[in-house]
Amino acid sequence: MAHVGRVFLDQEQSIALLVDLAFISVRYSQAFFDSVGVQWQTVTSPVTYMLVHGDFTHLLVNVLMFLAFGSAVGRRMGKRQLILFYVLSGVAGAAFFAFLNAESFAPLIGASGAVAGMVGAVCFYSFAPSDPSNPMPFQSRKSTFGFIAMWVFLNFVLGALPPEIVGLKGGAIAWETHLGGFIFGLLAAKSFDGRGLPPNPFEFRPPTLT
Repeated sequence: MAHVGRVFLDQEQSIALLVDLAFISVRYSQAFFDSVGVQWQTVTSPVTYMLVHGDFTHLLVNVLMFLAFGSAVGRRMGKRQLILFYVLSGVAGAAFFAFLNAESFAPLIGASGAVAGMVGAVCFYSFAPSDPSNPMPFQSRKSTFGFIAMWVFLNFVLGALPPEIVGLKGGAIAWETHLGGFIFGLLAAKSFDGRGLPPNPFEFRPPTLT
């Protein structure tokens, strides 16, 4: 992972790598295009920003959140669709951040937008009738709505607080990215649902004994 690789770089190299991989909204402004043009980071950073984290605590929180929500989503979607859904959730989070912060020079890093997509998908699947083979964390519409309200409120609060209060150094919580990924996950989960797809004819199955 890119975050681990930064540990072996000096400070100047680490910052240069972060800037190259981070999503920076102003890169997509007309003024930036007119003065600099399209850079390779313009194409890659909506994905590569998910590979970089502020510190190991930031990385650990995202990993734990993914394990908590992504495992249920993965069982529902299947591996390939989960990977695509994860990436697109992160891209959606970055796009929503850029929409609300079009002229920002702040580097956006972390996989929180992609993880928020998992949270949104879990909420969507929790609205549907329960599936005993793959239970969701929320067992009723009431509890699902309650979690959504709490999650959105908490993101707004954490985003409004000074970074030092929530234990961050040199950066703030990008609630816009979380919200963008969550909205994408909530709206797109149905399209990625693999539960009703026919079985893969090339997938190995135990032989049927006669």
